[in-house]
Amino acid sequence: MRAANLQSLFAAPGRAYAPMIMKIMIKQGLHQLMAIDWLPMQLWLDAQREIADTIGEHALFALGKKAPEAVAWPTGIDTIEAALASIDVAYHLNHRVDGEPMFDLRTGAMKEGIGHYRCRASGERSIAVVCETPYSSELERGLITGTARRIKPAAEITLDDTQPTRRRGGDSCTFIVRW
Repeated sequence: MRAANLQSLFAAPGRAYAPMIMKIMIKQGLHQLMAIDWLPMQLWLDAQREIADTIGEHALFALGKKAPEAVAWPTGIDTIEAALASIDVAYHLNHRVDGEPMFDLRTGAMKEGIGHYRCRASGERSIAVVCETPYSSELERGLITGTARRIKPAAEITLDDTQPTRRRGGDSCTFIVRW
C-alpha cells in the first residue's frame, strides 16, 4: 500500500491517539519504511490488529473515516452511488502487486488478488457494500462512512448481521448505507 496514505492518516491534527499509533507503527517497523513509496500490506494488517487491541476499534473506524480525504481517489464523483462504487477503484489504486498499481486510471484495468468492495442496491435510498478484503471491519465501516458522508452528510452505515461477518468467522462484511 502507498506509504503516503498512512502518513496522511496519522498527520491529522487533533487525534488524541496519534502518539499511541506511532508507538505501534514503530513496534511493527512501519516507521522505517515510511520514506519509501510502498509498504508491505501485511505490516499494515498487523498494525491494525495491534491498534484494535491496544487503543480500540474506534481508532480504526476514525482512520478509515479519514481515508477518503487522505488517499488517492478517483475524481468527478457527485452521487452517493458513484462514491460508494469508487471505493473498490480507490482500494486497488492504492495497492500494488509485482511493483505495479492494481488499478490503471488510464486503461481502467484492475488486477485481482486483494479482494473487492462490491455495491448493490438494497432498497430505496439504500446500498449494501460487501467488503471482501483483509482489512478490519471497523476500518472498513469508517471508510464507507467517510465516503458516503462526502456526498450525503446524514448517511447512516450499519453492519448487516444477516450476512456473513468477520466477527463470526466470515471472509467478508456487509454494510448497509442509508440516506
